[in-house]
Amino acid sequence: MDPDALVEALRGTMDPSLREAAERQLNEGHTQVCFVSTLLQITMSDQLDLPVRQAGVIYLKNMITQHWSDGDGSGTETPVNNIPDEDRQFIRDSIVEAIIHSPERIRVQLTTCIHHMIKHDYPGKWTTIVDKIGFYLQSDNRAGWLGILLCLYQLVKNYEYKKPEERAPLVAAMHIFMPMLKDRFIQLLPDHSVDSVLVQKQIFKILYALFQYNLPLELINRQNLTEWMEILKTVVDRDVPPETAQIKEDELPELPWWKCKKWALHILARLFERYGSPGNTTKEYTEFNDDLTNVIQKMICEYSEEVTPIAVEMTQHLAMTFNQVIQTGPDEEGGDDKAVTAMGILNTIDTLLSVVEDHKEITQQLEGICLQVIGTVLHQHVLEFYEEILSLAHSLTCQQVSHQMWELLPLVYEVFQQDGFDYFTDMMPLLHNYVTVDTDALLSQTKYLEIIYSMCKKVLTGDPGEDPECHAAKLLEVIILQCKGRGIDQVVPLFVATALERLTREVKTSELRTMCLQVAIAALYYSPHILLTTLENLRFPNTESITNQFITRWLKDVDCFLGLHDRKMCILGLCALIDLEHRPQIVNELAVQLLPAAILLFNGLKRAYACRAEHENDEDDDDEDREEDDDNAELGSDEDDIDEEGQEYLEMLAKQAGEDGDDEDWEDDDAEETALEGYTTNIDDEDNFVDEYQIFKAILQNIQSRDPAWYQALTQALNEEQKKHLQDIGTLADQRRADALGVQKCCRTCFGALKSSSSQAFGWCMDEPSIYTTLKKKS
Repeated sequence: MDPDALVEALRGTMDPSLREAAERQLNEGHTQVCFVSTLLQITMSDQLDLPVRQAGVIYLKNMITQHWSDGDGSGTETPVNNIPDEDRQFIRDSIVEAIIHSPERIRVQLTTCIHHMIKHDYPGKWTTIVDKIGFYLQSDNRAGWLGILLCLYQLVKNYEYKKPEERAPLVAAMHIFMPMLKDRFIQLLPDHSVDSVLVQKQIFKILYALFQYNLPLELINRQNLTEWMEILKTVVDRDVPPETAQIKEDELPELPWWKCKKWALHILARLFERYGSPGNTTKEYTEFNDDLTNVIQKMICEYSEEVTPIAVEMTQHLAMTFNQVIQTGPDEEGGDDKAVTAMGILNTIDTLLSVVEDHKEITQQLEGICLQVIGTVLHQHVLEFYEEILSLAHSLTCQQVSHQMWELLPLVYEVFQQDGFDYFTDMMPLLHNYVTVDTDALLSQTKYLEIIYSMCKKVLTGDPGEDPECHAAKLLEVIILQCKGRGIDQVVPLFVATALERLTREVKTSELRTMCLQVAIAALYYSPHILLTTLENLRFPNTESITNQFITRWLKDVDCFLGLHDRKMCILGLCALIDLEHRPQIVNELAVQLLPAAILLFNGLKRAYACRAEHENDEDDDDEDREEDDDNAELGSDEDDIDEEGQEYLEMLAKQAGEDGDDEDWEDDDAEETALEGYTTNIDDEDNFVDEYQIFKAILQNIQSRDPAWYQALTQALNEEQKKHLQDIGTLADQRRADALGVQKCCRTCFGALKSSSSQAFGWCMDEPSIYTTLKKKS
């Protein structure tokens, strides 16, 4: 496409009267050679106005995130809308400079692009990225340092959660960059300007991502760790510029000098928690301190049966020791070491709780002791132990929530009010338990729900950062789903208004945007009437109809819903939307987009289910290895047959997902569980199964007979490939229904035998590997 025509098309996307034609023009041109390259050139051009550049970079980001992986050779079919090799090479050659020289709003989108490019191209196709980063880090031109550090950060983030043996390419690169980062930091330390401190903060973020889950001992030795510790200590201790004294106290955390301190403390806390906190370290990190509690925790885990009868006495002793230790002030001799010891004691108590979790009477006795420790920390506002005592409170509420633990909630709220947002994500597991473990008590007194909503609202309106905001929105969604049919009609509109109001302000990540949308989607699933009435009554400044805006935004961002739960919720929401008899006009106008959106989600959902099945199979294999002798004795020769059936089932899932069974793309973030999916809801409960496939098929069949005109509007624009996908969804719905009925039948006839591991249990279900997998997990 001609560059001038492309600029005009991008400009047209911002004009409602021209948008449809402009988007059609872009869609027709995006497979042409040089289209993507021209998009990047437009994005980099400071001769164009910023809105056009922003439109260009967003389109570029969508192209790269959706299609960059198409050319990696992993697919079995010819990729559609693939990015030509000429464009790929131009992007690789230019994107680093684009990030360095672009304004922040453009840079944010470009860093998403480079993240996906590194994910698929490094190290195999793009080793030169390391050379470029090294070149700009060595340059004396400070103007390029922040941009190049953002590139390096994306390189590190791609390996952040990988196993040590998979991090070799990153470790090789960091051998080069670690000394450079340290030298640059030391060079910048005397400079307290905003630009200097922002670079320092970015270096800390790189270190945190590098160290968080695995400390590469090839990179870190006693000498350079000591040097980094001195740097961290200097940043934590240094004064902020005098002019910040004029800033309001609640605005101070947003200043770069305080953010830099925050990241320094994040690194220190993570190093001690994961590699230095007694009892938490693995053997390769033993050189990081405190031996006594380490030994105690190991003994507790090794001799759990012997420990159970004396667990109460041990916990009392540990609690007394903890109270003695924290009397030492941080400025007294040995204060720092004792703080680490105190943290280890709390972790040991948590380990004891996990050991006796099946002994209800012992847990109840430990609860009182733990509450004394928790109360001491919260009443004295000993911030450095908040994470540990909140973890204790979470452990005490996983099975049931006692009256004493409910009485803790107002104290947690008081701490939240006084100490700000920093600990909301640490509070989240406990708050999730309050909502899901004892929903009856939650709804029995209005103050409980009011407290939790107040916390979520304060997070979502107070701009604490997008990670806690995502957690707050997630908690609102959990409440709506957990209380469906439980009479919270009066608060659902408040939840929706709070989440959608957050979208009227700047949102930097798709995670927060989709999480806020998901609150409204959950409300639609809860009650379409309540949601639509709420949307019609909402009024935000300078915005069009909230109903139109919500549905349009939702359909535009449907590809941003990742993982299993989020996609499932999105589908259930679309089902509710499609099934409306009295539809808003915008739904009729966007009818042709609804089924393609659902098909896209179902395709991703199949990958997510297949990925989860693969991981569960791996876990089952580990369990079977540990119990191999017993299994062989009781199952005899049947075990090999069962393993083959299980493998066939996995291959079937992989085939349904359109993936090869050995495809490494199963590990992609579009198939993996998202960070917030651990906070489960009723619809994720396998014992209270909500099957989105069967619901979707039933609704479509009902519409076809009830309202043929609406069915025609929904399906008229589907191409042949989409129609095939729709048929596959229906087929899979039937299979899942049959499997569910089979599980019920098998449960009635042989579940008792299965629990006793008798070989006769498998007689009926060996021919149904999916049923076998489900039953085995339930047992």
